Amino acid sequence: MEPHAARAAYLTSEGVELESDLADVDLRAVAQGMPVRLPPSYAGQRNYPGLFWSSTNGRHVVYESLLELAWLWLADFDASIVRVSAQPLRIVGWDGGRQRVRYPDFLALDHSVRARVVDVKPADLLDEPEVKASLSWTSSTMRCAGIDYSVWSGAPATVLRNIRLAASARRPGLVPDDAVHAAVTHCPAGGCGIGDLEARIRQTSTWSSPRTAILAALWQSLLRCDMSRPITADSHVEAAA
Repeated sequence: MEPHAARAAYLTSEGVELESDLADVDLRAVAQGMPVRLPPSYAGQRNYPGLFWSSTNGRHVVYESLLELAWLWLADFDASIVRVSAQPLRIVGWDGGRQRVRYPDFLALDHSVRARVVDVKPADLLDEPEVKASLSWTSSTMRCAGIDYSVWSGAPATVLRNIRLAASARRPGLVPDDAVHAAVTHCPAGGCGIGDLEARIRQTSTWSSPRTAILAALWQSLLRCDMSRPITADSHVEAAA
């Protein structure tokens, strides 16, 4: 049986299971649905499952490992992503004479309502024969169904540290809109250092924490800086294009 004949099942937001050919699945509905599988939790396990509060979804999203948690941080910071779904699908199909059952890790929906399915795997496992075969089958199956698919294996520690720092100002209502607006409007053409921008904000704004306003503007993609270097008072920020 060819990869395109794979079947897929997902749960609606009401918990109703629907099944169809993978190519016919409405991924927008999948993105709004419930996980088809919940990560197990047991004494002595080596991975770290948990719940991540997603500002993108406005609710918690399950994860099965610290590497999956790292992907969720990046996805939550990505302004192009409007919805994230964990454990979104159960996919069943034939790989030669073997039937495979896969539960991809995530589905991300962007502003253009384009969906991407993502598997998160440590780089040191990608060359293991069974992992390689499983991901290769998943990739070809997704391609035959016309679905974007990728495998993610991590991001630099500094980038993740900066995203978590900016996330301290991500919760809705934490920083007033006028404070975020002040952070953007006081940033000169060509940008300036964060410390300089804080001083500019203090001159005209009554907001008690200019740094938090700057972090909120970074989180909302209204300001930008080099995320590959640690964010400090000397970091250069500028208005996003």
